[in-house]
Amino acid sequence: MTVYLALRKTPPEGIAQKAFFYLTRWRLLTRYPHAGVVCEGILYQSTFAKGVHSDAFDPTGWHLFQTKIFRETIIDRFRQVEHSPYDWFSLLAFVLPFRISVGQWWYCYELVHYLLSGLKPTGRVTPEDLLAEIYCEQGR
Repeated sequence: MTVYLALRKTPPEGIAQKAFFYLTRWRLLTRYPHAGVVCEGILYQSTFAKGVHSDAFDPTGWHLFQTKIFRETIIDRFRQVEHSPYDWFSLLAFVLPFRISVGQWWYCYELVHYLLSGLKPTGRVTPEDLLAEIYCEQGR
């Protein structure tokens, strides 16, 4: 089964969610202020409201990019971090010149990087980093 990098291109419902969407988009100079991984109709993601979790995937408002990662690999990695809290501290790296992180907390791009590579990032991760990762993987 195909695994996709999912990048959110339209804001979600809710005032706080929309504000965070546009703030992230502005700060990172990206059109994708949220990311997840989609496999078999399930979206694996980390949000500030729920932390690391999965939901049924509604493709409205998302761009999907095919990866070569195996479904089983994604599921195994996800199960290791499922229910972890959202990583608010790492977000400070986008406004401060250094990075603070709590070991098993994840913001969306960190989680996707981990699900795709198996590595906990040591620096900031952006949607463009994730795209580069899957395109480099496909070129190998």
